[in-house]
Amino acid sequence: MYEVNRSVFLLVPLDPFWIWLQNLPNIDLDELSLEMLQQDANAYLTSACEDIDDLWVEIEERYQDIFAAELADWCEDENLWPAINLEIFKSWFGIKISTVVTDLAQEELAREAFVPITLN
Repeated sequence: MYEVNRSVFLLVPLDPFWIWLQNLPNIDLDELSLEMLQQDANAYLTSACEDIDDLWVEIEERYQDIFAAELADWCEDENLWPAINLEIFKSWFGIKISTVVTDLAQEELAREAFVPITLN
C-alpha cells in the first residue's frame, strides 16, 4: 500500500446536468439514469493538497477545463452547451473531496497522456 502524491475529487452529476443530457438531440438514455451516473462519477486527480481549501482552489482554477470535458463526453456541439461559468458548474455537479489518495494495487502506477476531443 502506498500513499500517492495526489489528491482526488469525484464530480457527481446533479439534476441540471441530467436535464441538459435528456434534452440533447440524438442521444439514447433508455438504459441510463441520473442515479447510475452518480454511482459511477468521474474522478479527477490533482496535485497533492494539504487541506480541503487548497483542493477547492485547484478545482476552481481548472473548472472550465473540467466542465468542458464533462460536456464533450456527451455532446461535441458546443452550441448545445450551457455557459461555462463557476456558478453553473457548481449547480450541475456535486463534488466529493479527498486530499489523500492511497494506492492498494501492487503494480506500478501507469500514465497515458490525455488527448482531448477536438471541438469546432
